[in-house]
Amino acid sequence: MSGVFAADAPLAELHAHLGGGVDAATMWELAHEQGLKVPYSDYWAFADAVTVGSGTAGLAGLDRLYRVTELIQSSPEGVFVAVHGMIAGAYRSQRITTHEVRFNPAKRNRGGERDLDAIVMAAVHGVDRASLEYPVRAGLILMMDRTFTPELNAAVVERAVRFHHRGVVAVDIGGPRPGGAPAPYPYRALAPLVERARSAGLGITLHVGEEGIHAPDPSAYVEEMWQALELGVDRIGHGIIAAYEPRLAEALAERGVVLELCPTSNIKTGAVRDEQQMAEIVYELQTAGVPLVVATDGPEMIGTRLRAEHALLVRLGALTPEQAREANRRAHATSFLPPAGRAGPG
Repeated sequence: MSGVFAADAPLAELHAHLGGGVDAATMWELAHEQGLKVPYSDYWAFADAVTVGSGTAGLAGLDRLYRVTELIQSSPEGVFVAVHGMIAGAYRSQRITTHEVRFNPAKRNRGGERDLDAIVMAAVHGVDRASLEYPVRAGLILMMDRTFTPELNAAVVERAVRFHHRGVVAVDIGGPRPGGAPAPYPYRALAPLVERARSAGLGITLHVGEEGIHAPDPSAYVEEMWQALELGVDRIGHGIIAAYEPRLAEALAERGVVLELCPTSNIKTGAVRDEQQMAEIVYELQTAGVPLVVATDGPEMIGTRLRAEHALLVRLGALTPEQAREANRRAHATSFLPPAGRAGPG
């Protein structure tokens, strides 16, 4: 065995955004196929524009990059190509056999011009085509957004319910805070939507706890994570602030709430200072017994690969090789995909 995993070991990716998961060449060609005017001088300028670099200003900067990719994917045809290409490419390059792809359909309907059902159906077709061509089982996580009205978030949840058992497996929320408002975002207000999704059999994973580590007073960011836990989430996207709050880490461990860690993403967006701080966070969470899985956030936009994320944490001493393999087994086991669709542990 070379590295953490054997070359043919099946991996599980549970936290990857469609907007960050499709290679720049496919996005460039897709934009031209749809007749979109791309405001970049050539392909290389475009590729730089949709890749996170050292100049990316935190989550606000990341959101600006996503606006470009979301626009290109804003049609049924664009969503189909993106979903199919993301899942198929991940199997070919990383042997990812359990794959959850998350995206916000209401950010891909051009402000209501496109039908939300048509967008989600196209994503379902992309999953089906990739699953036919490759030995993968994949599912979709539909995302609400913190800038949306309650009504628009409810529309996203209703599509998740409608397409449950047809490929949609969970709901999430992400995006910037409305109008740049300070933390805490009122996660408690999502309770009716979370309950609607849960009652339909959908999984619940929310973006929270990614920010605030460097804040002079992190209490508002900690409060957001407590509110998410009150909602009874199954998993949390990122959640790294728990490494600095022993009570939070203890609650996560006791409740078995899985954190979806995206190391390189957190480093590149400035959520953490550097590799060493990321390693310390993962080590503290692992030591506290918090169940962890390793993910990319969006391999193309972040400029990483899933095997590289595991290898990074092993190289830094945050995980042993066996702990990394256990995290991958956990990812297969805690996927929102139906049991019959789960790949075996690697």
